[in-house]
Amino acid sequence: MQRTEILHKQIETLFSSAFTEVPEIPDYITDNLMHPLRPYQLQALRQYIFTQEQKMADVTHNHLLFHMATGSGKTMVLAATILYLFKEKNQQNVIFFVNSDAIIKKTEDNLLNAASSKYLFTPEGIIIDGCRISIQLVSVFPSFPDKDTIYLKLTTIQKLHHDLTNPRENSLTYEALEDRSLVLLADEAHHINASTKRKNKKLTKVEVEAKTWETTVSRLLSLHPSNRLVEFTATINLEKDELFDKYRDKIVYQYDLRRFMTDRYSKNVTLLQANQEDTDKMLHAVLLSQYRKYVAQDHGIFLKPVILFKSNTIAISQASHHQLVDLIMQLTPQRLDTIVKRGVEIFQNEESIWGKMYHDYQNRDATRVVRDLQWDFAEGNLLDANSKEFLEEKNALRLNTLEDPNNPFRAIFAVAKLNEGWDVLNLFDIVRISEGASHTKNTTDSEAQLIGRGARYYPFVYEGAYDFQRRFDTEPSPLKVLETLHYHTINDSTYIQRLWKSLEEANIQVREDAYLLKQAKLKPAFKKSSLFQHGKIYINKVIPTTLADYQRLSDYGVQTEKEMDSEEMVETLYSSASDVIQTLSLQVHDWYVERPFIQKGIQRNPFFTFQNLKKYVPILTSMKTFIESPEF
Repeated sequence: MQRTEILHKQIETLFSSAFTEVPEIPDYITDNLMHPLRPYQLQALRQYIFTQEQKMADVTHNHLLFHMATGSGKTMVLAATILYLFKEKNQQNVIFFVNSDAIIKKTEDNLLNAASSKYLFTPEGIIIDGCRISIQLVSVFPSFPDKDTIYLKLTTIQKLHHDLTNPRENSLTYEALEDRSLVLLADEAHHINASTKRKNKKLTKVEVEAKTWETTVSRLLSLHPSNRLVEFTATINLEKDELFDKYRDKIVYQYDLRRFMTDRYSKNVTLLQANQEDTDKMLHAVLLSQYRKYVAQDHGIFLKPVILFKSNTIAISQASHHQLVDLIMQLTPQRLDTIVKRGVEIFQNEESIWGKMYHDYQNRDATRVVRDLQWDFAEGNLLDANSKEFLEEKNALRLNTLEDPNNPFRAIFAVAKLNEGWDVLNLFDIVRISEGASHTKNTTDSEAQLIGRGARYYPFVYEGAYDFQRRFDTEPSPLKVLETLHYHTINDSTYIQRLWKSLEEANIQVREDAYLLKQAKLKPAFKKSSLFQHGKIYINKVIPTTLADYQRLSDYGVQTEKEMDSEEMVETLYSSASDVIQTLSLQVHDWYVERPFIQKGIQRNPFFTFQNLKKYVPILTSMKTFIESPEF
């Protein structure tokens, strides 16, 4: 099969041509959005507008897809698209659908709640051509619409399909939609492609249901010649021929996770591997989270870092919840001092995040730290995302406003409900609790998806600037910890290899912390031994070196003289006990190398420049000293 070039690449090629006029983003879009559009979002809109102005051959692009990374602001592009289609194409009727109720509630907050911190439009109101434009939530579209109103229906794909196939009063019907144009906005669009992915194969029950969704969306799109379908997803596998064939002429813009992270719009991601008991792992995560908060406070930055404790069963998750409450309440300044002192001894190298953390705590008042921990991680500030109460609307909104100063939650306990549709910026630690090595690739793929979601960047004001990109990748700043997501996992080589493969396939760039925490379990018999009960463990203390420790070449172990062994020849007669030993005498002569030969040798090796040698031997004052001094 011949695979032709994807649509977005065709557009990018045209944009690079001197004969193609690249569309400008209209002011009515940028003026009516809450935040400035990032360069890649502007480019996404330019490419979409280009297709709608029909400057591409004779093709009408009424079905397009934005393939953009998790956290890249797809919803902002969606909001801009609504404004563009309303103003330029007179599109007033919008159906937004997705496969999750949680995303519906979040989107309603984003598009309709001007009081929300996640609201996407300007709180003062949308103004286009001097007229105030309102967005009205509806169940069905009015027969006589107000020309200055955008009518928005938010629904799940399941409910949309059910309403259309089981028509009833006050619900959408195919017949009612035939005489009006629609904009269909599909978020997490990969969920409606089951029949495309499984062509000519037997479908599972779930996939049969999804197939009907895909059919429903296709029928809606074909009802009216002006209808448009705009899809948004971070997940699409174009290696599958069926999906490639469907979307090669529909992907209007692509901005994958690798580009997103390379462009510094995400947190850095670091794996922390440890073989520990759950209580120790949870305490370490809490201390690391609070260390982040202290670093932010020290620099005048507001930050309420959040931890996700992830388990594979609800019972374990809820037990861990109670364990953490008890752990924090029983913590004392004396116990914290002991933990910190032990941590400083183990992690003497401050290049490790643990080393930085423990050395920082060494200089803080333990009483205050314990008081802060017991306040911040009180039971009311821990959210059980597995309980029935969690399904209440107020908790769904709290989960998507974790960054707000009045949102108290510092830790979330969950099994698998938060992998999709969760927009959180201040998630900095994901901790696996009571989970062994994953046995399936699906499990590590799910973990990679969760890591990618947690890698959303937390923007903060520093030195008067508010930025959406990492600023400290190349600087030795303590603020690096505010730009890093830590994934606390087990130290199992097979599992780690599987996880790395999943992360690589998801285009997630990850670093490993240089230090692993390992916890040994001792046999009862050894605990009774004299060695265990009365023995001592000596740990070498690492003392940092200074420039004063390297004043001459001998400080590096470089020898200027070499001893030569005399050679011996041994002759043994077969079946005899006597040996004939002959020693070869050596005569050693000093060889004086004249200065021109030394200079010639220095010139041939770029290492021996004065600037370079000075870095290694600070006492060096000139090349003359290097050549003539006995020390060298």
